[in-house]
Amino acid sequence: MYEGFASMYDALMSDTPYENWAAYIDEVLCGQFREKKREALLVLDLACGTGNITLRLAEMGYDLIGVDASEDMLAEANRKAFDANKKILFIKQDMRELNLYGTIDAAICVCDGLNYILDEKDLLTVFKRVRLFLNPGGIFIFDMNTEYKFKEMFANNIFEDTGEDGEAYEWENFYEPQTKINEYRLTFFSHENGGIEPFEEIHRQRAYSPGDVCDILRAAGFSSVAIHDGYSNEPPKTESAKVVFIALL
Repeated sequence: MYEGFASMYDALMSDTPYENWAAYIDEVLCGQFREKKREALLVLDLACGTGNITLRLAEMGYDLIGVDASEDMLAEANRKAFDANKKILFIKQDMRELNLYGTIDAAICVCDGLNYILDEKDLLTVFKRVRLFLNPGGIFIFDMNTEYKFKEMFANNIFEDTGEDGEAYEWENFYEPQTKINEYRLTFFSHENGGIEPFEEIHRQRAYSPGDVCDILRAAGFSSVAIHDGYSNEPPKTESAKVVFIALL
């Protein structure tokens, strides 16, 4: 996944409110670590993609590690970090096999990266790996798409869009209520070599109930969990499209 998509990802995600998300994460981290400066905090960006949140937090002063399973996405992230003159360690790893060089103060995972974990046992494994590398008092902030979003907003529909630079995609969506698996069949049209080169990718995500995610977090060793409606301080609603979890050791 995200191999051919990497070069087009930022253009097609240009309306994502990364600035708001980064500001929210910064507020939570500053509240958790009141006695530490941003420069003293090492933050893991799990499933970091092309580094959109990674770079923004680095610009705020945090020390960052970015982990992603896609080499192409990491190449884009590395390029942006180089252009911004930011020293960020990017590592190619499957999040289920997370293996860092030392401990971290905080971990984040944005843009529904954890919905790609389709099995509860694997999700528990990811949470345990994150917990293993968190310092005492550490915090894990992540978002997940909800079943409402998959079932009611995406459903079995077809979406089309064109990025600012003319790159386009067609997205066929299929949601299976029994398995809670949402499948995206994506066809991209890239203007390379003077022509239009289509390529396809298939992505699958799973919906988890907030209660089940909390249970899995506690089973992994996290002591308390707060849940919010998206990147806000409001409680989740029945029609919430995205929920944010804040888990503490």
